[in-house]
Amino acid sequence: MSLSLSPLANPIKRDGPVVLCILDGYGIQSPKANPEGDAIVAANPETINGMIAEAKERGLYTELAAHGHSVGLPDADDMGNSEVGHNAMGAGQVVAQGAKLVNVALEDGSMFSANGWTSTVKAAAAKKGRVHFFGLLSDGNIHSHIDQLEGMVKGAARESPSAIFVHPLIDGRDVPPTSGLIYIAKLEAILKAVTEETGVPAMIASGGGRMHCVMDRYGSNWSIVERGYNHIVHGKVDEAELVSGYKGYYTSAEEAITHARELFPEKQDQFNPPFVCVDADNKPLGPVRDGDAVVNFNFRGDRAVQITKAFEAPEGAFDHFDRGVIPACLYAGILEYDSEAGIPKTYLCPPPSITRVLSEYLCAAEKKCYAIAETHKYGHVTYFFNGNRSGYINEEIESYNQIVSEPNEMIEGHPEMMAEEVTVDLVAAIESGKWDFVRVNYANPDMVGHTGNFDSEVRCVKFLDQCMKRVLAAVEKMGGVLMLTADHGNGEEMMDKKGKPKTSHTTGAVPFAIFDPKYQNEYKVDTTGIETPGIASIASVTMNLLGYKQPEFYEPSVVTLE
Repeated sequence: MSLSLSPLANPIKRDGPVVLCILDGYGIQSPKANPEGDAIVAANPETINGMIAEAKERGLYTELAAHGHSVGLPDADDMGNSEVGHNAMGAGQVVAQGAKLVNVALEDGSMFSANGWTSTVKAAAAKKGRVHFFGLLSDGNIHSHIDQLEGMVKGAARESPSAIFVHPLIDGRDVPPTSGLIYIAKLEAILKAVTEETGVPAMIASGGGRMHCVMDRYGSNWSIVERGYNHIVHGKVDEAELVSGYKGYYTSAEEAITHARELFPEKQDQFNPPFVCVDADNKPLGPVRDGDAVVNFNFRGDRAVQITKAFEAPEGAFDHFDRGVIPACLYAGILEYDSEAGIPKTYLCPPPSITRVLSEYLCAAEKKCYAIAETHKYGHVTYFFNGNRSGYINEEIESYNQIVSEPNEMIEGHPEMMAEEVTVDLVAAIESGKWDFVRVNYANPDMVGHTGNFDSEVRCVKFLDQCMKRVLAAVEKMGGVLMLTADHGNGEEMMDKKGKPKTSHTTGAVPFAIFDPKYQNEYKVDTTGIETPGIASIASVTMNLLGYKQPEFYEPSVVTLE
């Protein structure tokens, strides 16, 4: 595999680094959206707007697609997300992503004959064990899809286990904030039909809000994982959750969620407390037992790794919380969540193979690269950007820096998050003169956008604008070039058409602007001949700005040399 790059005949020469600045979730509102929900416009970020205006005047601006087919998702209407967005930007290629891989495996039936399925679901059913499914219950198609769960539940029922249990995590983040009961009703209908058609008892056993149970990422807050592990595995709700009359143990998921809403009206679905479904004797319906199979049906990796470690780590090799008596269950993820670390050991569909990514080419060209983000998005400028690969490609010429994030619960009240600390480090990296290529992710617009708090998002964007003023000054001081873009939209649609909070990503385009203080009309941004310009083209632009032609199989560059 050759990683050599051909130099441009007339390379763009700058003294300073090429900087890729990703404002996570900083989208351009669609004309179909509620204009009153655009927190980015409401914030009126003078520095960012000024930079974009200058880029437009110079012919250094365009809009890029960051959703659907442009990032490898199965449907044109699929919202973009940070994982596939950073995959695309770092790979320079559009690769079929998790949801699409799972859909194909379900449609052609290959999932049910693959080793992952036969060694977990089929093996447990053969010994009359039970089969458990847990994951995010919605059709947001960011972490999971209810249609995929339905296909797997039906497939499991055909194996004739003694029972099937589902432990749904309520979404309210990639779908409307209080839509959880809609999906619970759909799931109940699916499980009822399966039971009637096959005779295999299928039921909801436990659940809770995704951001309160199970779905932490990057080791930010292991107590989230602990709560989820306890209600799934042990059928137990921690006593700390039993406040203000909340019982924790209910006869149905609908009863649990309805009661939580009555007691905690300020909580969105994503923060719902955990619940366990019990029988007439108040005993949990479906704790995990020896010999059971457990399937994590989330296809996105970042919020699946920690719970997977809790299931797979042997006794004595896990110190994040007390797992109690560990059942000897057969665990699988729907996909491999971390190929370098081998997490999980067993998975139902093989991961996409992303090779010859931007970082590999730059390291081969001995270009020194630096990456920085706070914890929430650190994996995105490293693991995902590098084609789902952990660690360095060449530690001798690369450096990655993670700024530790504050707890999730602080985001809404402190929308500045760690942007100040990220900016200090970023400016230092730019001014060091050490790096050829610097990439950074500012997590704020996306993470604050997920809270649904319009005012917090406005405050977040205003603060980022102050940060960007310092970053642009550093780039100008060092004679570098900066690309400003986003991985998907979010903050531009904080309200739906009815004026209710919207917390999900969007299908809007994202800005792409080049800031080049030494610009002498050597090049232009030009999308002529590109049917749908997308963020996967950013890798090619990066190579061009560093003086190289992009490989032929890369998405075309949106930069043309004059």
